[in-house]
Amino acid sequence: MKNKYRKLTLLLDRFPYIIFIVIIGFSLLIFFIVNSNLELNFFSSAPVETEAEEKFNVFIASPTDSKIFNFINKNETVPIEIKAKEIENTINEINVLINDQTIKTLSTPPYEFNWNPQEEGEYQLIAQVLNPEGEIIAVSNEISFLVNYEQNESEEKIINEDIEAKKARILSESQYRIQNDSNGKPIFSYKCYTPPVIDASIQEWDIYEKFTNFVPTIKKENYTSHLDASGTFYSCWDDDNFYFAIQVIDDVLNQSYTGNQLNNGDSVVLVIDTALEDDFQIQFLNSDDFQIEFSPGNFSNIGPEAFIRWPSNSAPNGANIKSSRLSDGYIIEAAVPWHNFTNYTVQDEDIFGFTVSILDTDNLESTELVVSSSKQFDFNNIFTLGNMVLIDAGDLTEEQEEIEEQ
Repeated sequence: MKNKYRKLTLLLDRFPYIIFIVIIGFSLLIFFIVNSNLELNFFSSAPVETEAEEKFNVFIASPTDSKIFNFINKNETVPIEIKAKEIENTINEINVLINDQTIKTLSTPPYEFNWNPQEEGEYQLIAQVLNPEGEIIAVSNEISFLVNYEQNESEEKIINEDIEAKKARILSESQYRIQNDSNGKPIFSYKCYTPPVIDASIQEWDIYEKFTNFVPTIKKENYTSHLDASGTFYSCWDDDNFYFAIQVIDDVLNQSYTGNQLNNGDSVVLVIDTALEDDFQIQFLNSDDFQIEFSPGNFSNIGPEAFIRWPSNSAPNGANIKSSRLSDGYIIEAAVPWHNFTNYTVQDEDIFGFTVSILDTDNLESTELVVSSSKQFDFNNIFTLGNMVLIDAGDLTEEQEEIEEQ
């Protein structure tokens, strides 16, 4: 009986220690459970991870690393897009730096814009996330890209010294808005002694001068490069018709309209002021001005056509229009009789207001971008027109044949 009493007494004496050990063990169990869920790093030697490092993740989606941009003019741009989903609903800002210089600060999504480099070379791009105090709390990946400007051949076709002298004389004796021409000079349209075959091919047009320096004029914020919309324009004339061919580069062809609605789709528009010197102080369209729209069709159930928006609001009489589809765009070739230009008589050395524009819609229901042959352009403002000179340089076909025989 004594032994049992001693054992019970010994157990009771140790009971507080047992309770203490149980409490410690239970506390440690709770600690490890909480620590695994809340990541209480202050109990260890691990570095403290800041909220910024956990929360903010920013990276450059465009351009891609090592991208090469081959541009043909100084109007083209590099599309820059920053992804930072974690901060889209905060007041943080994003600084965009190229070659360590801040070029843009973005405060609201979408974090994207078009950057115009102006000079060729290699560029490094990064983005920085700033907190409301202006402190850098996250930095993106670094992207390197290259910009090249292709050297274009001269867009003026030198016929001979006599013709160049004739051009200079015409310009010296004429009143025209030289400041509007994107090339710094008018487009010269030569008389053709053998009319071009209207078949939507430009092979026979190489004897005439071409124009390629289209610049963004309307909704130009949507312009990134010449792949969006650009073209090569040729023209000539005789006593009966005005002829032209244009090869359009357009990455997305979209034309589902006809008649007086065709300008809502991809199309080409000529605006002509046949009495330039008489209208030199008149800004608005009048009876001697013409706006003619040309559609390539959709190469399915809609064919090519033309529409005179001003002044007649009707299809041109006797016009011949053909189009062909290209992998990167389309060709329109047309002959428009001069009798559609009311009260105008064609003649050598005539100079008139002229702008050719390419309308690009992509997958939208209305025009997304307009590129034009004049530096600035407004369909309702004659003061923004460039210039065209009609010139008889002799039979260029015979001259070309003589060159090939030599």
